[in-house]
Amino acid sequence: MNQRLTKAKRLLKLQEQLHEIEKWKLAGLRKKGGELREAQASLIQTLNDAEALYGLFVDARARRLQQLASQEAHNKQLEEQQSEVALDRAKKVKRIERAVSRLKVDDRRAVEKADYMQLLDILTSKPKASLP
Repeated sequence: MNQRLTKAKRLLKLQEQLHEIEKWKLAGLRKKGGELREAQASLIQTLNDAEALYGLFVDARARRLQQLASQEAHNKQLEEQQSEVALDRAKKVKRIERAVSRLKVDDRRAVEKADYMQLLDILTSKPKASLP
């Protein structure tokens, strides 16, 4: 196999692994965002509950709700950035896949050409038959 093709395949495998890592990071950020939204909903529900401790700790809960909202906004920014990084990795993987495909075609053509040349050499090197 062509050395360039071997290197391109190794590079493709590496880029695929890097892409998987970026996708896992993105999934983690999305999970964290869901947890933050769930915590906010739970806190809002306790704030709306009139019987829960008769309004004690309302200020602390309101501050916590603000903290959760700011964390969610920050997480959303990180998620958008990570989404762009993952998309960029996916584009790199596609480019390398196309390059590997072209190299495979070139390698196959080179092998076929060598086989044809060898066949021609065999056919032309046979001694001519002599008549008795």
